[in-house]
Amino acid sequence: MWNRPSNWTWIAATVLALPVVPSSGADLDSPATLDKNRLSLHARIGFNMDARFSQSGTLKPARSIGGTGSALDHYYEDGYVRVDNTGNAGGQTWFWGYDTASQVSGNNLLFHSTSSTAAGSPKAISDDPQLGFDLVYNREFGVFGKNKQHRWGLQASIGWSGIGIEDTGATRANISRVTDSFAYTPGTTPPPAPFRGTFTGPNFSIFDSPTRSVQTISGAQVRGSREFDGDLFVGHLGPYADFALSEKLRLSVSGGLAVGGMFSQFAWDETVRFPGATALHRQASGRDSDVLVGGFIGAELGYQLNPRWSAHLGFQFESLSDYSQTVAGHKASIDLSKSLYVTVGIGYTF
Repeated sequence: MWNRPSNWTWIAATVLALPVVPSSGADLDSPATLDKNRLSLHARIGFNMDARFSQSGTLKPARSIGGTGSALDHYYEDGYVRVDNTGNAGGQTWFWGYDTASQVSGNNLLFHSTSSTAAGSPKAISDDPQLGFDLVYNREFGVFGKNKQHRWGLQASIGWSGIGIEDTGATRANISRVTDSFAYTPGTTPPPAPFRGTFTGPNFSIFDSPTRSVQTISGAQVRGSREFDGDLFVGHLGPYADFALSEKLRLSVSGGLAVGGMFSQFAWDETVRFPGATALHRQASGRDSDVLVGGFIGAELGYQLNPRWSAHLGFQFESLSDYSQTVAGHKASIDLSKSLYVTVGIGYTF
């Protein structure tokens, strides 16, 4: 699947990247009250990101079986009937093949193609927590309050979260099984199965216009897996206000614009089982990306370790436009409209 370092690897890298905090007795530069900039590095733990996997059990034939007219190519689970180098002169072709003796019925050859459509309703799947990190820059523009102990300014950040959600639940599908019957001249015998005729022939010929019948089976069982992996990069920009709760403790609130980029891979692998035929198995995967827009609000407690360094614990609500990806008829929809994050990290004032 998605070949990227695990989320815990990123968290460990975030922690190891933090410089050693000087002791409160160290010789420092100008006091923090004169500094206007703060740079913070946080680990982010995300919750409330749901996925819905729809159209599970929708499996199409590997190739089109074609219509019922003459001089057409047909592809089946158990053989093929195609146009030969004569253009199927006389309504017959030698460019055909079949797999088993059970396909011979009287003076006809039977070929099959099976497909299915989803019968179950999608359900929300969550795989919390989703882990990541962010880098935050605060620029102070002014102070307020009776003693001018509070500050306000502009906050900008860039962050990453790894999103991985998997569903292995069973569902149901409706089956459509097509049987095409191709006649051959009475009194003749086709080559024994398995047989593969060629484009140039010549060999045993069959008539090229099939008689078609369709069998429908409801509620067949679908088993398999559906897996979504994404890298979500999000930038934030908006005002903030710091409220001094004590000499060392502050409460910071912020909010504003959120713009994200999702880079994802969606893969599914499903098997549909039903009586009277071999199980139908399909799998597919694909990559996609998109830009997401929304907003955020957050609150953070900061404890001043010394005039330069501070420790942070925060909570953030983020709402982005939903993201979806479709692969071979299956759809993964990710709800990012109510994401919650807990952040913990350290900041440096300069």
